[in-house]
Amino acid sequence: MWYDHLGIISIGAQCGGPEDGGLGDIKIDLWNQFMRHCQNSFCPAVAHYALVLRIGGEYQDYTSESIERIRYNKNQRTIAADIVIPQRIWRGRTRNELRDYLAKQVREAIGLCVARLRKDKESVDEPNLFRGVDKAIGEFIKADYGSDP
Repeated sequence: MWYDHLGIISIGAQCGGPEDGGLGDIKIDLWNQFMRHCQNSFCPAVAHYALVLRIGGEYQDYTSESIERIRYNKNQRTIAADIVIPQRIWRGRTRNELRDYLAKQVREAIGLCVARLRKDKESVDEPNLFRGVDKAIGEFIKADYGSDP
């Protein structure tokens, strides 16, 4: 499938302008931790969790911060979520603040994906899934990106 080389959890991004406060770079470090610590979806119906950052910018911005459009595709065995980040959220924050924000939003998005799977009567081994997710996030938040915005 299209996601085979992306691991169990991927993080894409759509930026509304040339600047994103560093989120586009920071997300790669989180994805690398997911590659290292998440080797199983712990849901027989899903092979891949696809998260997309919708980062507001100069040309396209978003009015509200949200996690939305939770999409379950049985045929492709994927579940996806959009993490919407307006400019007002990321502008003026340090990269360490953005690191912590991204970790929180991604953890919540995965939780919403799991809730959607349960609503659709799919079984998910949440404790084992989140053991890997939390280990990856724990390693990710150890990174120091400095204090400059």
